[in-house]
Amino acid sequence: MSDQACSVRVAAVLGALALFSPQAALAAGECRFPPRPPVTLKDTAGPCGFDLGRMSFAGEPAQQAACLTTTVLKFGQLGAHNELPENFARRVGRSTDLPDRDAVFALLRAFGLEQDFGARLSEPVANAADNDPLAPSVTYFLMHDTSSPNYARRDFPPDIDRDPSINDLGRYVCSNKIELAHVFINRTGAIYLGHDFDVPWRATKFETATNFAAALKGLFVHVELIQPRRAEPGHGWANDFQAPTPGFSAAQYEKLALVYIVASRRAGRWLIPAFHAVLDEGIYDKHDDPQNFDFATFNENIEKLLQQAKNPTPPKGASVP
Repeated sequence: MSDQACSVRVAAVLGALALFSPQAALAAGECRFPPRPPVTLKDTAGPCGFDLGRMSFAGEPAQQAACLTTTVLKFGQLGAHNELPENFARRVGRSTDLPDRDAVFALLRAFGLEQDFGARLSEPVANAADNDPLAPSVTYFLMHDTSSPNYARRDFPPDIDRDPSINDLGRYVCSNKIELAHVFINRTGAIYLGHDFDVPWRATKFETATNFAAALKGLFVHVELIQPRRAEPGHGWANDFQAPTPGFSAAQYEKLALVYIVASRRAGRWLIPAFHAVLDEGIYDKHDDPQNFDFATFNENIEKLLQQAKNPTPPKGASVP
């Protein structure tokens, strides 16, 4: 999670703890988050060998992706490195098979998202060092889960993929524009764009470490997937260690793949995927997300959309030759 599970929304009406719509959220007021003193890292390399001079993790893009998407286990423990599908490993970090802008726009139009992402499809992404034009552009696609709402000791609702109290994107909208990620995707597949990809942003302890100053601000795109949590017995009443299985819905994987394609198209190469928990490994009070992420399903959805981009469905009402 990007620290919003422990954040506090101070709305204009303080009694509205509730689940409001995006429009209501925008009208309600600003977000405020508990102060987070930056950490100073003893080891700036982390588990995947980050090199500040190169602004990169160790190895070729496929090696970096395999390490940065190491399986995240309960309590934030890390499992084995990911075995990337062959097609993904062949493309990542390169422009191989990257659809052109027209094909990506057709995909967006097919999903009704051309207004959200289409207008800026030809625009560049952010640069690191808080948009320094001489710094590398966005290179990493960082995935989170919200770890919220937290049901504590209560059972999850019967259908977490449709329940409006879970899937209300309004709780992540900030009228003062300090949303903690670029994109939020709920379990129905609905998307909220918090920041365009040309906005340099940070959402992890690693990025904000004092060792780096602002050097990493803009190196990562952040995507939050809504995932409710429950308390794990024996770890306090309000912990959020218990995640649902499967961790994410089919609609989330589909839209996550679409957002990955869009961000990569704008970057001009396939971005290197990463998990929040891996990036913050070794840092005190690190996060444990994303839980129960299935990389194979993510890759299958990318492949499906790439095939769709090659054979776009004409818009309704269009004549078909």
